[in-house]
Amino acid sequence: MIFQSYFIRKKIRTIVKNTSARKSRFCTLSEAKTFLVIFNIKDKDEALPCVEQLKKLEKDVNISVFIPKKMKVAEEMDPSWIQIKEDELASNGLPAPDLCRQFKDIPADILIDLTRAGDYIMHYLLLTNPTSFKVGNKSSLRNLFDLTIPMGEGDKMALFFQHILYYLQTIRSK
Repeated sequence: MIFQSYFIRKKIRTIVKNTSARKSRFCTLSEAKTFLVIFNIKDKDEALPCVEQLKKLEKDVNISVFIPKKMKVAEEMDPSWIQIKEDELASNGLPAPDLCRQFKDIPADILIDLTRAGDYIMHYLLLTNPTSFKVGNKSSLRNLFDLTIPMGEGDKMALFFQHILYYLQTIRSK
């Protein structure tokens, strides 16, 4: 796994370096109609209330989850979620090209990354998605997001998400 983490981090840095000219466009909460929310299945109980907040605001929400090898997938998981299963990754740790294409085709005005530090597979995939405004946790990998908000290891996801909503509501672009 250490070799895979090294390889995928290197691949992410290469993508970031080559896509530095990506056109980002700030989108306020009121302007955004569709969201793509990504998280690790371990954080499902914390992430789903965040998703529900967006739905209460009458936003269309697409969900993608990362499922580690040792996690049993619950039967009640929504089939519309894009599932990235660690045991289905290639030997180099990267998702299959068809999964990357599927992830790339998810429409969204804003991508919100609720993963924690070290979920490199999801970071790799978020770079493949053409969403013009991406929000996430401050990371050691630079330039992943257009809006970066720091979240400590012990911080609750709900507080992090409230910060995201606050900034999406108050910051105006020109």
